Amino acid sequence: MPSSSPEPASSRKFPSIKSCTGESYESIAADLDGTLLCSSSSFPYFMLVAVEAGSLLRGFVLLLSLPAVIVSYLFISEALGIQILIFISFAGLKIRDIELASRAVLPRFYAADVRGDSYEVFARCKRKVVVTANPTLMVEPFVKDFLGGDKVLGTEIEVNPKTKRATGFVKKPGVLVGKWKKLAVVKEFGGEVVPDLGIGDRKTDHDFMSVCKVRARHDCDFEIRCLLVLV
Repeated sequence: MPSSSPEPASSRKFPSIKSCTGESYESIAADLDGTLLCSSSSFPYFMLVAVEAGSLLRGFVLLLSLPAVIVSYLFISEALGIQILIFISFAGLKIRDIELASRAVLPRFYAADVRGDSYEVFARCKRKVVVTANPTLMVEPFVKDFLGGDKVLGTEIEVNPKTKRATGFVKKPGVLVGKWKKLAVVKEFGGEVVPDLGIGDRKTDHDFMSVCKVRARHDCDFEIRCLLVLV
């Protein structure tokens, strides 16, 4: 079983998710892309929303933005890369159209991308929380209806109260990465109670994983996989 003793964030090494196979846990906090899903990139799913809730033109603009997204994601910050995806994909769209695409279109594509070993561990837990940088609005129907998750802690998008359209920006504290994932998990579990298991696949997951009693991750280097998936 993975060690639960605290270590400095800079030197933390987590065992493989395979070490948790066969174990049972009361609660879990799990990342989505690259952890519960095989693909580390959320770009294809943003593209689906941009086209289905928007138009082919919006999808084309999103595709043209891909180099900027990759550079921002890998060399500036994960949050900036995701913010660009959110802005181009969502800005000006009616919230009900985004919700419809998230319920009617995305789940079947997400379902085909589920990572078997992670889901096996996730499904055995009684309290299942997904913590993700993706917009809650986009992933919640899939997480709750198909994965059986209880709660999604994700990025909250800003909505114009008069037009009921997405502004393209996100609510405070911003894109849910790094320390914001950790704070969201701590708030959800009440501070004194922590998840029994935390699973993720990248360095920015280490913060929320560190508050869990047991931690595990997938071994493949995220930055390499990100390039292979996006390019």
